[in-house]
Amino acid sequence: MTTAMLDAASLDQAAARLYRAKPLSPSEQRQFADIAAGYQRTAPGNHTTRQLTSKTVDELVAEALNGINPHGTRPPVDVRLPGRLAAVLPDWAHRGRRKDFTHPPSTQLYVAATILREWGWQAKPHKMRNKRGQRCICGALVTTVALGVGTMSGAETAAWHVLGVLRDQGWPRLIGDWNRECGNAQKAIDITLTAYQRAAAAGQ
Repeated sequence: MTTAMLDAASLDQAAARLYRAKPLSPSEQRQFADIAAGYQRTAPGNHTTRQLTSKTVDELVAEALNGINPHGTRPPVDVRLPGRLAAVLPDWAHRGRRKDFTHPPSTQLYVAATILREWGWQAKPHKMRNKRGQRCICGALVTTVALGVGTMSGAETAAWHVLGVLRDQGWPRLIGDWNRECGNAQKAIDITLTAYQRAAAAGQ
C-alpha cells in the first residue's frame, strides 16, 4: 500500500498505470448490462409482488430518490472542510487533522468534489493549488489524504475511476490534460462525482 504523499502529477501517472493494468473490458461492460437487463425482464410486473426484503422495488426507488442531495449523490461522510482561508495552506499544514485512514476511494472522490466546489477549481494541470487555494482534480484527491480521508493508495484507485469516466467519454489522455484542455469547474465536479458513483457501485 502506498503510504508516502504523492504530488498531483504522480497521482495522475499512477492512475494511468492502474488503468492499463485493469481496465473494465467490453465483455465485462456487457455482463453488467446483461445483469441489469435480465432483472428488468424477470422482475414481476405487479408492483405488489416485486418484494425486496419488506419493501417493493418501487418503494425502495422512491426512498432512494428522496434521499438524494442537491448535488446528485448521497454523502458517504459528513464533509466539513476547514474554512476558506485554509484552502491556501500547503497540504502538510493539514496533516494534523488526520483521524481516519479507513475511508474508501469513493469517499475520497466525494470529498474531492466538495473541495473543488467549496475551495475552487483551477485549470493548470497537476498544480496542487494556486494563490487562491483552487485545485485541479488530482490536486483535490491528494488533499483528501492530507485531510485524513483515506490513503494515497486509495487516492490512486480514486484517480483510476476518474480516468475510467474520462475514457468512457472518449478522452484518451491523462486527467491533467483534460483538466487543462476540456475542464471547467462544474465539469470537474461532475466528473469527480460520476467517478464517486462508479467507485461506490464497485464497492470501493
